[in-house]
Amino acid sequence: MNKRMLFLGALFFCGIISQAMSVPEKVILIRHSEKIPNGNQLDLRGLERAQVLPYYFAHTPLYNTPPITHIFAAGLKSAGASVRPIQTCSPIANFYNLPLNINFKNFETKEIATELLTNPKYDHTSVLICWSHGHIREIVTALGGDDPGKWSTHVFDQVYLLTFTEGEKPKFEKILQKLMFGDRTTFEDNPLPLPQERVINSDKDS
Repeated sequence: MNKRMLFLGALFFCGIISQAMSVPEKVILIRHSEKIPNGNQLDLRGLERAQVLPYYFAHTPLYNTPPITHIFAAGLKSAGASVRPIQTCSPIANFYNLPLNINFKNFETKEIATELLTNPKYDHTSVLICWSHGHIREIVTALGGDDPGKWSTHVFDQVYLLTFTEGEKPKFEKILQKLMFGDRTTFEDNPLPLPQERVINSDKDS
């Protein structure tokens, strides 16, 4: 094998190692905001939360060292699928003047983790992900974090934060937003329940 081939092989090998070691500095995970019961969109409270989340993230130094440069929302599985993560993250993406990545479906948790852990463009950045609550746990563990347990159906006011340090397991933190009236002030508080869907009785309400 000539020297040129050895040199190219070394560059290729170094490129693989560099790619495999590329990791964000922080990954911020949130659930979409409050939803319409049995619907695929946000309710009024959810839309209000979506509008204040940009200011929450922009003015909280914990999330902005380094600044958020990539934003993901769970993509649509099919026509009529939930648009709640997209509705929640669109104001954030607009505020930061960033594209909203919707290339991954909500069940593609290993795929989005692989993207973040192998693509050099995320190296030493802060990444925000908005997902459905049933799959956030899978993203955390796929990124190497401690298993956070089940995300409760009624919880919309918390943030998961993974902080990466070279050569170490990512540090996992759970943080309360404390943004809206009725948001929890401690993790021991009960979350504000969603409004119940009204069932119309045709005999009484006609």
